Order: sequence, then structure tokens, then C-alpha cells
Amino acid sequence: MRLLSSDEMKQVEQYTAKFGLSYQRMMENAGAACARNIRNIIEKNGSGAKTVAVVCGKGNNGGDGFVVARKFAENGYNVSVVLAAGYPMGQEAVYMYKMVIDLAIPTVWYDADRLRSIQTIKSADIVVDAVFGFGFYGEVPGPLAELFNEISAAPGLKFSVDIPSGVYCDSGFCANACVKADYTVAISALKPAHIIHPACDCCGDIIVANIGIPDESFAVCENSMYTYSFNEVKALFSKRVVTGNKGDFGRVLCICGSRNMVGAAVLSAKAALRSGAGLVQVAFPDCAYAPVASQLTETLLLPLNSNLQGTLSVSCIPVLLEEMKKADAILIGCGLGISADTREIVRAVIENADCPVVADADALNIIAEEHDIIARASSPLIFTPHPGEMARLTGISINAVQTDRLGVASSYAAENRLTLILKGSNTLVACGANSPVFVNSTGNSGMAKGGSGDMLAGLVAGFTAQKMPVRDACTAAVYIHGYTGENVSDKLSLRGMLPSDMINELPYILKDFEN
Repeated sequence: MRLLSSDEMKQVEQYTAKFGLSYQRMMENAGAACARNIRNIIEKNGSGAKTVAVVCGKGNNGGDGFVVARKFAENGYNVSVVLAAGYPMGQEAVYMYKMVIDLAIPTVWYDADRLRSIQTIKSADIVVDAVFGFGFYGEVPGPLAELFNEISAAPGLKFSVDIPSGVYCDSGFCANACVKADYTVAISALKPAHIIHPACDCCGDIIVANIGIPDESFAVCENSMYTYSFNEVKALFSKRVVTGNKGDFGRVLCICGSRNMVGAAVLSAKAALRSGAGLVQVAFPDCAYAPVASQLTETLLLPLNSNLQGTLSVSCIPVLLEEMKKADAILIGCGLGISADTREIVRAVIENADCPVVADADALNIIAEEHDIIARASSPLIFTPHPGEMARLTGISINAVQTDRLGVASSYAAENRLTLILKGSNTLVACGANSPVFVNSTGNSGMAKGGSGDMLAGLVAGFTAQKMPVRDACTAAVYIHGYTGENVSDKLSLRGMLPSDMINELPYILKDFEN
């Protein structure tokens, strides 16, 4: 499903106003849809709520709030309006406010009577936040910061119109103060703030309200972001062939592991196996044979010459090049180690591969030092960096990466013509120029442990080997990786869960995605 940035939403509204609904009609529809959805929730909860406080800003979001107040009053609720920032601005908002006055709905001016305003909010069964919309940025002024804190602490059910006031629509950043809602009614479409942390933590449960904007209006913007629901991910998987054999389900070659990082090879290979791939072959240094062989019983083992550092020796390149010819996907880098030998191996693999290559961990650190390798690739590349590796690939700071994750991921993928999975909270999948970025909504902090990325890399390679389109393989892997983490934490704990627990859970999770 699409995610619309603030600029894209403006484009949609401008097009609709020019060729369809007027701005005034859109505001009326938005407020009415919000009121209807709020009433449905109240009735479903059986709360018997009758007192409503609608806190309105002076812009279009406040205009939506005035409509909400009017609709509740027309349905017999005891409604009050709190003007958070003075008299409304803009033709449509002023018009809606005058209709509130015509209905004699009590209005409190926050700047003139803060005590009464706060008491109105505290005593309401339902509090509706309609102060700032998707255009907000900057800092929240001190008096409004206090108001937002009072709304968040109010005992009644709290609803935000479109976006909780104080959060940034496009980045998911929270200002110095923001409303923490129980529910958010998104107008027309989801916005990045609805699924990106920490903003999404302020949204509560999210309902998308249809306000009558036609589908053709959404086609006018580029739609730079999207996300998937469970059913959309499930639809990416084809039905498994009844008469298929292991050769029909793809072969993965994992070039991973070193003497000191055996676990990375084991976890990535197990994830590739659990993904449904027909064959998984693991190429690793022979000095790590005992621990690898003891943990991988369903893979093809390819122990190769190791050097004194315990990493693969450059002498194994001819063997790897032969085995690569049989592969449908190659994974390189998990626990590989960095040495003069592995640098040559990474270069040889990327330059000679005839199938998609998933580069993770040390392969990415090597590429960061020898960036020209990318231009020599003969097959699709999939990079899976965490923020530190992304910083090394781009030459910017980790803070700069995290401040503009979407921009960094999309520009790097486009400039280097590859698919990039930028890991972290709300992992991103960027697929190059003119392709929207996938923003993942699954996962939790229990996954923030060594080995979690190895599992993801194995899943990506496994799905890719099964001939899923690269974008679908990456987005499905990211979603299922996070979804598995959520399920494991429910059974165990955020602190105590391990990537190995997630891999053990995978066969049960994937059953839900079979068609």
C-alpha cells in the first residue's frame, strides 16, 4: 500500500481540487469521515462516551477538527472546542469555524484561558487532536508543548486527525513535544509517520479514512514510498509446485564464515534452508570444519583452504568460480573476515557471478574500501548494510545516515544501480532510480542482536534463488524477518530471544504465507 509524503499529499489534493472535489468539500468529507470512524470505535468499545473536546489549530487540520465537532454535536454529544493557536486562518477553516459558532458549540481560547482549556480536555470522555497536520515542522512553542502534554495525559480516549500534532510527517521524527494518541485517523492514505518510529508510537491504532478522492488523483504523484500488509506479502509467493524437486526450488551458495565467526555462516545457511530453497551449499574455511559441520546437516559443505588468519585463502577462487556456475543466488560476507585474501575473493565473486549476489557484513566493508568493484558487477547486486556499514559505503557519519535514512538509501541505490536493504528500525528496501522505497512495519528491539542480520541475508538469498523478482524477494524477506521477531518475542521475551530462536520459528511462520 502506498505511503504519501507531505508534498505528494499536497499534489493529490491540488489535482483533486482542480478536477474534482473543492478544498472545502475535501475538508467537510475529512472531518465527517473522522467523526464517523471515532463514533464507530466508541460504539464498538461500548464506552457510553458523551463528552467530546476537540482541540483545533488554526490551519487545515483545525478546519477538519471543526467539522468533527459539528458532526458530534449534530449526533447529540456534549461538544466543546479548544482553539489552541488563536483564530483560524485560511478560507475553508474560517468557514468551518463559523458553522461551529452558528451551532453555539462552546469554544475556549487556550491563549486566553489555559486553565479552563485544560479542564475541558481533562473532563472529556473523548479528546480529538486537530492542531497540526502533515505540514508541521520545527519546534513546538512552550505553551503548546504544555497543551500537548495535557492532551496525552488526559484520561479520555485520545484521537488524532491525520497525524498526531508535533510529529514530522515524512521522517517520523518527534518534536520537543507531541500528542500521544490512542487512535489516529489517517486522511486518504497512510503517511510515513504512521509506520516510522518513533512517530508511529504516538499514533496508537491507525484507521485510514476515505474522503472521496478518486484513484486517478493519486496517480499524479511519484509515490516515493510504500509498505506491505500481511496479505500483500503473502500474495508475493507463488504456489509451490506439487511435482517439484529440489532443483526446481533454487540453489544458494553461501560464501561465509571464518575461524572466529562460525555462527554467521551457520545462521545465514539455516535461514536460506528454511526459506524453501532446494539446495544450500556453504563455502567456508576448512579450519572451521568441525563447528560448521556439527551444526549444518542439511547443507552441502564446501570446506576450502584457509589462511593463517582463519579466513578463506585466495587459492580457493577457482573452486568458487566453478561452484558459482551452479548457483541461482550467492550470499557473501556473513562472518567472512577482512584480509588481503577475502578482498580478492569478494572482487572475483562480484565480477564473475551469473546470478544475483547478496553482499552482507564484511563483503560490504571490503566494498566500502574498494568501491570500484560495484561497477564491475555482471549480475544484480543486493546490499544489506546496517547504519554503520552504510556510513562506510557512503563516507558520511552514522548520524547523517540515520537522520535521512530514506534519502541516503534511495540515492545510493539509484547511483549504483543496485538493491539496498538499509537495516534498522523500519528497515528500508531501495531498488534504484524511479522505484518507490519499501518501508517495513514489522520487527522489534529484541531483534537487535548479533546474528539477526545473517538470518535476513540468508532469507533474501533463499527467496531470490527461488526465482522471486529481486524487489519482491527483498521486501518479503524483510517483512517476514520482522514478523518472525514479533512472534518469537511474544513467546519468549525481547531481552531473551535470539536469532536462532527466530530461525527455529520460521517454518511455522512461513506456513501462514503459503498459497
